[in-house]
Amino acid sequence: MYLSFLKASNFRCFANIELEFDQKYNLIYGENGSGKTSVLEAISYLGRGRSFRTNNVSDIVKWKTDDLLVYGKIISANSESSLGIMNGKSGLESSVNGDHTKGIAGLAHSLPFQIIDPNTHNLIGGGPEARRQYLDWILFHVEPEYIDIWRKYKKTLKQRNVLLKSHKNKTEIQNWDQGLAHLGEKISLMRDEIFILLEPVLMEFANELLDTNISLHINRGWSRDLALLDSLSNNFNQDIQYKSTQLGPHRADIKVSLEMGAAKRHISRGQQKLLACALINASIELVQSYIDKPILLLLDDPKAELDNNSTIKLIKQVCSLNSQVVATSIEPDESLFGSGTKMFHVEQINKKIS
Repeated sequence: MYLSFLKASNFRCFANIELEFDQKYNLIYGENGSGKTSVLEAISYLGRGRSFRTNNVSDIVKWKTDDLLVYGKIISANSESSLGIMNGKSGLESSVNGDHTKGIAGLAHSLPFQIIDPNTHNLIGGGPEARRQYLDWILFHVEPEYIDIWRKYKKTLKQRNVLLKSHKNKTEIQNWDQGLAHLGEKISLMRDEIFILLEPVLMEFANELLDTNISLHINRGWSRDLALLDSLSNNFNQDIQYKSTQLGPHRADIKVSLEMGAAKRHISRGQQKLLACALINASIELVQSYIDKPILLLLDDPKAELDNNSTIKLIKQVCSLNSQVVATSIEPDESLFGSGTKMFHVEQINKKIS
């Protein structure tokens, strides 16, 4: 599977573009501010229904236009699929082979991708939400039941939190606990099982990029000595105090440590980026082994925060994944992926199509 064709309109830095991609390596180059990252944002919209940089569509849609539009073709072994999405004042609409009912999940299944950009270090140095989303992305693609269980959990959690905020009596609130705990335990078990498979791949990839060993621990969001139902009961007074549910898989985190201590506190931002890249590459390696098709990897300015030696290590690891890659660079650096790379000069793209 690979993204063969992209057509996008009304993004921040361009009116219209059309690109035909190589199934392996593609490099979009041009000066800062010329629209390289906007091309990757268009691909992100096609696969997730949103930009990887902002959730606010008004920050992306071109000035004096109402809606952005993206259309793409995906080529698999013996078939071709078409994806489309529109967002703006008219709201979000998506299509998978003409079917408008599959929603964002349909796009994500059709065009699975990961991204490495200058903010990737936040996967290590930032808050736990990004690390939970990281695990959830893996499970979304390898466990068909996961998305439904997670949605039901979030819906139940929202209702319990509404009751906590409105100071309902304990019995009324705890009526929701059994269902919440049942779903939460399922989510945690799935995360634990996938983490067991992910851990050795991740440790190997991290060692390749950082030349050091790491240790990993998944904090499931409540004590492993207690069932979630018991933990919710024991923590009820705190939940009332904070007016929200303090324990559960929505509070989970991955702890990444080195010999000197927690990675988020003891290594530089460049090293955090390398470690985060190891996480992302390991997730691609694992998911590809399950779904038996390549994952698209978007590389936005891969040299940012990295010295030359680290960049070489990263690109070598990326090339070992056997994924389709769409990367950006200021310079037309064909040496990144070799002579077979398809090159796009972003300013020429804009002049040709706009």
